[in-house]
Amino acid sequence: MNYILMGPEEGLKADWLQNEKKRVLSEHPDAEIHTLFVGDDKGEDLDAALSQPSLFSSFRFVILKQYENRTPRDTFDNALIQFLNSGQTDAEFIILSTEKSKAKLNKEIIKDENLVTVQFFWEMFDNQKRDWIRNAFQREGYRIGNDAVEEILFSVDNNTAEMKNLVTAISMYFHQADKEKTSITVEDIEKYSLQTRGEDGGTLFQAIADGDLSRSLSILSSIISSDSQAAQKAYSVLVTRFRTLESFEMLRAKGMMEKEAFDNADSLQPYTSFYPTKGIKGREQNTMRKAAARYPLKDTQRIIRYLSEMDSKAKNTSTEWTGIVFQSIIADIILRKGKTTGIDLDSSPLEWKL
Repeated sequence: MNYILMGPEEGLKADWLQNEKKRVLSEHPDAEIHTLFVGDDKGEDLDAALSQPSLFSSFRFVILKQYENRTPRDTFDNALIQFLNSGQTDAEFIILSTEKSKAKLNKEIIKDENLVTVQFFWEMFDNQKRDWIRNAFQREGYRIGNDAVEEILFSVDNNTAEMKNLVTAISMYFHQADKEKTSITVEDIEKYSLQTRGEDGGTLFQAIADGDLSRSLSILSSIISSDSQAAQKAYSVLVTRFRTLESFEMLRAKGMMEKEAFDNADSLQPYTSFYPTKGIKGREQNTMRKAAARYPLKDTQRIIRYLSEMDSKAKNTSTEWTGIVFQSIIADIILRKGKTTGIDLDSSPLEWKL
């Protein structure tokens, strides 16, 4: 069986993938594991991994990540279709995508449910997340208070992968810093944050809300230097923040009081959501207030259209171009409120006319 794992819940998706990998290796101890990324490959490596039997193993386990970033020019779908039509039984593929609908999946790939299973992984409800956090800290030997749980929820991007990383990092920090500690408080989390503070999409949006181009570019530089995928993650956060800002501004335009608009603002996801997304939390409210003052509804909607147009370039640009592309995007947002400069980011920087 082959699988396409979809949806925003990366942590549960990773757990499922790990269990499937263990199952395959239990049946095929000599199996080859291939992990490919859309962007690093255009489809040729996937085709080779699926179509060419190995001389040294009886089975190939092929994982394709970031499938949502594929483009019409890529040949991933052709490689998958050819593999499925070949009838080979000595390989299995797993595709990972953050997409929330099967609408963009190639019908030829998913037409036979006996060959390909599509599974969705949705984010937990808030009460489930709270229990998950408490249990995760308990496994690390700590109790955690309700306020600290809320602080954890505020600090992550709403999936168990982010929660797991943060719980592990905080636990490791206090295992080293205070071996006698048995409980985690809000003050402990703030102490950890001060000691390990880094930049991300959230801090980048804060700088953009302030209209501070110099600080925004400094934060961008820090993000890009952290890891190869950090800039793309930050871009996704920016899109979500501006969609939430749009919702807040639309509610205010309808006459809703500020507090009520904060409570009801949503990120206006393009697909139906099966988990709660409403509400702007306390610490984010001041940032949204500043953003709304600097980017009125008309500008916010123009910026969202601009970010949508730039999505493919932002997520698929090569490493050496990442800084240039993202600097241009941030400048277009802060200085021009989403109005484009006419610069062609597919051309050489030497050809640009400012």
